[in-house]
Amino acid sequence: MRVIDKEQIAKALTFRALIPALKQGFVDYAKGLAKAAPPTNIDFEAANGEIHIKPGYLESTQDVCVKIVTCFYDNPEKGLPTRDGCIVVADRTNGRMKAVLYDEGMITDMRTAGASAVAVDFLQSSKSVNLGLIGTGTQAYWHILAIKAVREIKEVRIWGRDPQKSKRLADRVEKQLGLPTVVATLENAIYSDVVVSATPAHTPIITTQALKPGSTIVAMGADAVGKREIAEEAIRKVSWIVADSVPQCRKYGELQWLTPEMPALELGRILAGIDDFRRESLDIVVFDSTGIGFQDALGAKLVLDAIG
Repeated sequence: MRVIDKEQIAKALTFRALIPALKQGFVDYAKGLAKAAPPTNIDFEAANGEIHIKPGYLESTQDVCVKIVTCFYDNPEKGLPTRDGCIVVADRTNGRMKAVLYDEGMITDMRTAGASAVAVDFLQSSKSVNLGLIGTGTQAYWHILAIKAVREIKEVRIWGRDPQKSKRLADRVEKQLGLPTVVATLENAIYSDVVVSATPAHTPIITTQALKPGSTIVAMGADAVGKREIAEEAIRKVSWIVADSVPQCRKYGELQWLTPEMPALELGRILAGIDDFRRESLDIVVFDSTGIGFQDALGAKLVLDAIG
C-alpha cells in the first residue's frame, strides 16, 4: 500500500485541473455516476473539535475512498494546525487497500473551495467581483485562490471576530496574491458581489445586514447538525437556494433550519440541465455547501493520476 504525503499532493493537485473536474463530478453525481454515502460527524465539545468521515467513489474508477478529517478550533493557541486528515483508497473490486493520502486536510480544503468556485462560476453573472469573506481560517484563503481562478477579484473584504487575524490574512493576501484587500466591517463584507461565509458558527452571522442585489452567498460553514450562518430574516431576501446535495443539506447545512417546503435546487442537476434555473440580474442566490464524498474521491483520483 502506498503512502502519499502532503508535499507530493501539493505538487500534484491544482485548481486548474480540480475545478473543471468537480464541475463534471457534480453532473455525474446528478446522473448517478458519482456516489457518496451519508457522512458521519462527531463533535468533541470539551476540546472544541470535530471529526468528519465521508465515503464516496466514482463509477469511472475501480477505487472507493474514505476521507477522515478533523477540525480542532483551539489548536492554533497550542501551536498546532486547526485541521488534519487523510484519504484511504481501496480497490472496490476486491477490497484491497491501495493508498493512504496523508494530506493533512489539503484535499478537503481544495475540493471545498473548488466546489464553491464551480457554483460561483455558474451562479454569479458578474465577471469582476468584490469578494467578501466572513471568517479568517484556512478556508478563507483557499476560497480566494479558487474564486480567483474563475472571476476577476476587484477587492477582497475580510471580516473576522478577531481583528488581528483579519489583518494577518489581509496582509497575506496582498503580499502573496497581489489583490487589493481591506479589513472590513461585517456589513461591508456582506454587501459584496460574492460572499463566502466560512465559520463554524452555531448562531447566525448573516442576519439583518443589507444583502447586495445580484449577489451570490456561499454558505459553507454549516456542515453539521446545529451549525448555522444565515438567519431566517436574511433567507427571506434570497431568491434561490442551490445545494450541493439537498438531502445532506437538510440534515447538516443551512437547509436544516428551513421548512421542507422551502424550495431548493441541486447544483449538479442544474449543471446537467435536469432542473431549470433562470436567475434574474438582481436575484440573490445562496449556495449551501456541505461537501459530498465523491468530491474527495475525485481529488484523490487527480492526485494518483498525476503521480502515476
